[in-house]
Amino acid sequence: MWLARASAGAWAGRTRRGLVVRNTTAARWVGFALLGSSLAACATKSDFRNLESEVRALAARQDTATMTLRRVERVNRAVIDSVGALSESVFEFRGDVSNRLLAIQDQLLLLGELVGQSQRSLANMREELIAQRQQLEERLRARDAPGDTLELAGGEVGDQEVVGGGDADDVAFASLEQALDRGNLSTARRGFERFISMYPNSEFAPSAHLHLGELLSGEERLEEAVAIYLEVPRLFPTAEEVPDALYRAGVLSIELNDFEQARQLLERLVNTYPGHRYVEQAQERLEGIP
Repeated sequence: MWLARASAGAWAGRTRRGLVVRNTTAARWVGFALLGSSLAACATKSDFRNLESEVRALAARQDTATMTLRRVERVNRAVIDSVGALSESVFEFRGDVSNRLLAIQDQLLLLGELVGQSQRSLANMREELIAQRQQLEERLRARDAPGDTLELAGGEVGDQEVVGGGDADDVAFASLEQALDRGNLSTARRGFERFISMYPNSEFAPSAHLHLGELLSGEERLEEAVAIYLEVPRLFPTAEEVPDALYRAGVLSIELNDFEQARQLLERLVNTYPGHRYVEQAQERLEGIP
């Protein structure tokens, strides 16, 4: 009995010691588990922070990349717009150049035509000058020939003096005006000189003086032209050509710096012929005389 109790007690002790050991081991494992959990929790938080930092860094890089991409897109659009504007400018420039080239080509063609016309005109002028020289030589030979006739464009006029309105002076004067119309100025000038000498009392003599004065003025023989003009009021005081002669003589006197004579002639025109067509111009000339 005692033995049984002793065995039972021993067994019970061993059992208690086993439970204690097992409980201690379990507690250790629980501690290890809690420690691992704590470590795991700590590790997870750290990893989460790192992950969050990486995510934020990635987001920042993505934002930077997005901004860079947008800037690149804006630059690209600006480049495209610039290229488009440049293309339009180039197109307009090419069109302008083409138009200018066409205009230059037209001008060259026109210039070629003008040059051709000028060459033809020069050839015609050369032929006309040759013909005029031949006519002049013939007239000079005719003038030096016996009979002393006045050869004009309308034919030959005898050297007899005609008083009044004879037919010879009419034909001669008409022929000289035709020579003026054709531009034979030297021939016309010599013809008017001979006409005035041959027909001093002709009704065409005042007009012949005006024509001769104009031709002399064209040859820069101003003093001679003034003298011829002044013959009209002296020789033909009632002729209708007197106002014209006074005005022309006054204008040439201004060019010769003979201001006193110019003032006298122009004032005579203004005072004597108030309704003449040269009166207004004569007044303007008078105001300009120093």
